Amino acid sequence: MFPSDDLAKEIESYLGFLIDHELEESYANAPLNRTLSENKSPNPRAAAAVTQIRVTPVASGPQGGAVNALKPQNLAGLDTGAVLHEAKQRAAAARSLDELYAELEAFQHMPMRHEGATQIVKFRGAADPDLIVVGEGPDAEEDASGQAFAGKPGALIDLALAAAGVEGRTLLTPCVFWRPAGGRPLTDEDISLTAPFMQALIRLAQPKAILLLGAGAVSVVLNLDQRLSELRGRVVGYHGEPNVPSMASYPANFLLRQPLAKGLFWRDLLQLKVNAGL
Repeated sequence: MFPSDDLAKEIESYLGFLIDHELEESYANAPLNRTLSENKSPNPRAAAAVTQIRVTPVASGPQGGAVNALKPQNLAGLDTGAVLHEAKQRAAAARSLDELYAELEAFQHMPMRHEGATQIVKFRGAADPDLIVVGEGPDAEEDASGQAFAGKPGALIDLALAAAGVEGRTLLTPCVFWRPAGGRPLTDEDISLTAPFMQALIRLAQPKAILLLGAGAVSVVLNLDQRLSELRGRVVGYHGEPNVPSMASYPANFLLRQPLAKGLFWRDLLQLKVNAGL
């Protein structure tokens, strides 16, 4: 049963406040050592404006690094324009999902792959899907398995997809193909260099709808830099190939930490299913 509209708005406001201010784990069952990278929030927002994501290619001039003041050392001296050109060429050359991953494997200039990730994290599910679900950056379990949506977060999403009747018609993928070191926030370069490959994946898979779980997924797929709390629950167009409806909702890890968000995620999934005629 869905909550009433007034209650739903109160819950949305509460959850939006938590995710925007990195407080989503404030009611955990046990204390966490926040000095360890694996215990840091995967959803940085207003408290650290320098990490907010933009998808447009990073300029090579003085303003190119203004948005992300703290960047991995492997981005120093990167010729983003040249590398982005290579990424677009490789993505456009792919004629199948297998070819796309082969192009990714050959793309040695992606800085993220040289930070300690063990392998490309590939999609799982249907190769000719009605629905694509795009998550946040890979975590340690996904990096170890090489498969998207591994572990408890993936199991939770699988249950929701099965209940909605779309599990066998869904492709699940992370928004970037390698795990950033320590689960660090994504940089402008991460997003802009990944976007051509994600657009190619969508082009090759030809879905009827796209569900975006988290701000990173929104940035890569929709080229938007908006707070998730402002965007979620709205059906918007993906203006690529194919031109299909998409919707943003909460990341799977957030749903595990904040059970109140599960009802709103379920509403988002059903709304997108109805809108896309799945």
